Order: sequence, then structure tokens, then C-alpha cells
Amino acid sequence: MKFQAPTDFDFVWTLGFLAARVVHSLEGIEDGEYRRSLRVDGQPVTLAVRFRPGELTVRSSPGLAPGALRRLVTRMFDLDVDLAAFHALASGDPLLRDLVATRPWIRLPQYLDPFEGTVRAILGQQVSLAAASTMVDRLVRRVGDPAPAPFLAFPLPESVAALGPQGLIELGLTRAKAASLHGLALAAMDGTLDWDRLRTAPAEQAEAELDAFPGIGPWTASYVRMRTLGDRDAFPAADLGVIKALRALLPEPPTPARIAALAESWRPWRAYATLHLWHSLG
Repeated sequence: MKFQAPTDFDFVWTLGFLAARVVHSLEGIEDGEYRRSLRVDGQPVTLAVRFRPGELTVRSSPGLAPGALRRLVTRMFDLDVDLAAFHALASGDPLLRDLVATRPWIRLPQYLDPFEGTVRAILGQQVSLAAASTMVDRLVRRVGDPAPAPFLAFPLPESVAALGPQGLIELGLTRAKAASLHGLALAAMDGTLDWDRLRTAPAEQAEAELDAFPGIGPWTASYVRMRTLGDRDAFPAADLGVIKALRALLPEPPTPARIAALAESWRPWRAYATLHLWHSLG
């Protein structure tokens, strides 16, 4: 199906962002089209999205209703955000002004499955994007479920829990990450981590609850809020990419206090500021 989309949607940047993090058993990019598996009402579905100015073409297998497809891609690419307020803030900020002008229509890509997003955040701790994608791919190929070709569906919490810490270690995870993923799967199964509630909770509460979970520190909590809960003001202050970008942009090396002070002036758009800092790295 085709439906109207913002004419300024920067799909080229989005494809590049996703390509750097692609997990081949789950997703792929070919001929300007993004394809991936996901679960809709518990059933594996493969989604394909292509963009032309003002128009998105979306296919799914099995076929979904137009309204459902629209809701999925709107959230996946944050298409309902009004960027005018962010652009107004950035135009008055000496650090963001030129960054945002370079690529003004960046939007926040989001994981639709909060369990997948949180697993990927944990596996992304202190490793390269490529290493994180490799670990996710191993997990998916081990306990993912069949989905419409050519992908697998991300594993359910029950499947990850059944591996146990030792089974996760055998995939190449450290003991700490294996324990974290096993605990996360159990918490997802019994409702200890309720992502729907966290999505609507005050930001400080969501951050504190995530941060308190074993294996989820401040960076991971902020990243989960940003890319899984869709919080446009989440800010991973300790992110190495953020720090590296600020080192290149500021006359003096940025201290944690300096980074925090800068970010305060970017509220309530700190996640969007983060995207532009990442983009500045090339």
C-alpha cells in the first residue's frame, strides 16, 4: 500500500543509520528498500518500506490492514514528530545550529519490540556496532522463530530464558551480559519490566527503573528510552559517540559536567541532538 508521508523525511539518512546496525537474520536493505521481520499481535510478519518524497510504499507478508501498517511505520520512523520546535531550538544554539542545518530532517528510528530493543542495547555495551550486530545475529539464529522469507523473528523472552546463562555464554557473550540477558528475559516473562508502563511513565521514573535493573546502567537506560520507548528527550551522556563528537566540536575536552550543562539547554529534544552529534562523526 501507499500512504502520504512527510515530504522532508530523510529516508536516505535513515537507511544509512539502519545499515550500520543491520542484523542480517532480522533485516536487510536492498535497492533503497528497508525490510525486516517483526511480530504483530504475536505473529511473525515481514515488512518492506520504500520512500519517495511525500509517499511511503509499505508491503507486508502476510498482508496487514492499511491502518496497522501506517501505525507501525509511523512509530518505527517517528513520522508524527513536529520538528519545527526542535529546529527553532537548534537555530539559537551555537553548537547545534550548523549540525542540524547539515541534515535537518533526521528522525528517531525506533525498535517496535521493546524486548528486542533492550537486548540489542545490552549487547551493544562497550563494543562496536559490528560486534553487537554479530552477537544479536547469533542469538536470533539460535532461538529465533520462522518468519516470512528471508528472515527469522526475534526470539521471545521464553526462548532466551530457556537457553540459560550458560547457553548464552556459548554464543560468545560475556558472563555479565549472559546473566543480564537471562534476567531480562525472566523479567519480561513475569512482568517485572513492563515496557508499556515505562513508555508512559515520567522520564525520571523510567530512567530510574531501567537503571536499577541488573546489567542496565545509565547508558543503556537512556538508549532504551531513546530507541525503544521513543523518548525524544533521552540523552546517553556517557555514549562514546556523543563524547567523540563533542571533542571535535568544542575548543576544550568535554567533561561530564560540561556535557550535562550543554544537554540541559537541548531539552526536550536531547535524543534528537544525540542523533545529530552521531551524524557529525560521518
